[in-house]
Amino acid sequence: MIYGAMLAGGSGTRVKSSNVPKQFIEIDGMPIIVFTLMGMLKVQRFDYIYIAAREDYIEYLEAKVNEFVKDRHRVRIIAGGRERMDSIHNVTSSIERDEGIGEDDVIVIHDAVRPFVTEKILNDSIDFAGKYGACVCGLPCADTILHSVKGDVVDDIPARSELFCGQAPDSFRLKRFIEMQDALTDEQREKITGTSQICTMNGQPIYIIEGDAINFKITTDSDLTMVKMLMKKDRR
Repeated sequence: MIYGAMLAGGSGTRVKSSNVPKQFIEIDGMPIIVFTLMGMLKVQRFDYIYIAAREDYIEYLEAKVNEFVKDRHRVRIIAGGRERMDSIHNVTSSIERDEGIGEDDVIVIHDAVRPFVTEKILNDSIDFAGKYGACVCGLPCADTILHSVKGDVVDDIPARSELFCGQAPDSFRLKRFIEMQDALTDEQREKITGTSQICTMNGQPIYIIEGDAINFKITTDSDLTMVKMLMKKDRR
């Protein structure tokens, strides 16, 4: 079985122009999260896509999915958690309850606010996770990275050729991922900012698949402006 997981439990406070979480901002009546979902559903290899959403938006999301999504039977909406790893745990627990866990199952974990993920990225994620156990989407850094401990003086300039900008999705053989998830300490859970860190904390090699600049994450109002332009263009 191949599962998609979309994380949509955040509040998106850095987008100042909206009073709703950024994943639920509507563009021509369609929330961004549904646009992201429809992009993932283009990959027919996904048996199910689980969405871990804020509890206060589940009813709204179900209505929007019913309105816009044709193959609704592949979508399962559940409650997200307080933190990223809590939401992921809710997804894996739901999968285990609904379907059981097979030896060759794969999970592809994506951000609801990366609406332009490509089919190539998703297919590569499935293939590499199945072959190697874990992979993450990334791009070589285009800018010089300045390392500063205090934020006012440059302490070091790492070699740009060795640096990559991490994107989503992060993808895994599901059984191994659950083992790593269960092995995390409370302290490690609090430190995780990106799903791939679960591998570095458990000694699991994680392979890099080629990302795409279009697969950007909505973080600021400037990102939202670009998304509105691209979504309207894509839906013409």
